[in-house]
Amino acid sequence: MIELDFGSLSTWVSWSLAIYLAIPVLFYIIQPYLFHAGKSTKRRILIVVLGELGHSPRILYHARSFSEAGFQVELSGYVDSDIPKDILDDLNIEIYGLKKSDSRHGLVVKALKQGLQLCSMFWDLRAVDYILLQNPPTIPVLPLAVVVKTFSRAKLIIDWHNLGYSILQMKFKDQFSHPLVILAYLIEWIFAKFANYHLTVTKAMKTYLQDKFGINGNKIAVLYDRPGSQFKPLKQGDDRSALLKEPFVAKFIPKEFDVTKDKIFVTSTSFTPDEDISVLIGSLKIYENSYQKFDQSLPRILCFITGKGPLKERIVEQVKDFKWDRVHVEFVWLTAEDYPKLLRLCDYGVSLHTSSSGLDLPMKILDMFGSGLPAICMNYPVLDELVQQNVNGLKFADRRELHEALIFAVKDEQVHRDIKEGALRESKSRWNQSWETAFSELKIIYK
Repeated sequence: MIELDFGSLSTWVSWSLAIYLAIPVLFYIIQPYLFHAGKSTKRRILIVVLGELGHSPRILYHARSFSEAGFQVELSGYVDSDIPKDILDDLNIEIYGLKKSDSRHGLVVKALKQGLQLCSMFWDLRAVDYILLQNPPTIPVLPLAVVVKTFSRAKLIIDWHNLGYSILQMKFKDQFSHPLVILAYLIEWIFAKFANYHLTVTKAMKTYLQDKFGINGNKIAVLYDRPGSQFKPLKQGDDRSALLKEPFVAKFIPKEFDVTKDKIFVTSTSFTPDEDISVLIGSLKIYENSYQKFDQSLPRILCFITGKGPLKERIVEQVKDFKWDRVHVEFVWLTAEDYPKLLRLCDYGVSLHTSSSGLDLPMKILDMFGSGLPAICMNYPVLDELVQQNVNGLKFADRRELHEALIFAVKDEQVHRDIKEGALRESKSRWNQSWETAFSELKIIYK
């Protein structure tokens, strides 16, 4: 005779009933809260950069393009600088401001503080379809993004501006053997493999990711930097001398400066070791000496240096300590709206960027080309993907070669006409075309 254990049966029925009743609670209350939390029903993308949003043009271009493609965009980064008005006014873009963590207590403590803040950010902005992450910085945001991607429906896109470990390597005098550099390399090498898609700024970087990191080439699209619509050449017939009277720039024009004969140069810099602005200052000093000793017909040069960074004060002191006559140097900090206006008023742009990895290209050159501005650039191998000598710019290797390029630029009218025409041709190639091609290739959007 079978005896029923009514106690066990009752427990089993109770648990079954509880599970049955919990299913609708789980799927209709808890799951929507965890994965949607009342967010938009549009496709959503979280775009993250551990940098100032106002000075991260490529990230802002991404935000605009995804907004135009019908996405709800969550844009996360530091907001210490001005953010363009069109970004602020876009109803499809929401900004999540991050707070900077200083490194007074060391890189490890800084990374831990950033990590806690990023965890809070990922939770607040959960339920996204895509996470687009600018790399570098890599630590701690890439490992955290991989964790979020693993336990949610989000697909991870890494936008490779450079290699994080190579930037850290510069801080330790190019010692790859330093433990922190090795750790940074391993983190980048391991966690990059978990991303669903990759964007690179050059073909050389795509090849590197395939060969060194073992990433499938079908997951990688080359998205060349291109200028945004705010960067455009002067219209034919525009009077530059009249435009130079605009308040944002007029106060910087010396009284003796002749806008019809003299030349205006501009460079944008972050005053960091991979952008040695002292090379430009040194070449301008040689130019000054050339005028004093050899050639009194050399035109005046007005050179604008925009940006800020750790080495700025040292460079400012170098300029103050030298007696200038033919050259005038101005350090300026411009809004996102005024910087494009300045570029189109200049004759030449200068780039001192050399790249810690040798695999990325400077965005500032694209901004110059977008403004119809020929570029005079510090040379390194991958630069051939962007700048052609005597076609759309000039290249140099040191301050003396830069001085020679300055002389050609201000004295040789044929050189000026040729590279000016090349820059104007480049100005017709725009961000949206490059962006749509790359994301169509990855099958994230369809043209």
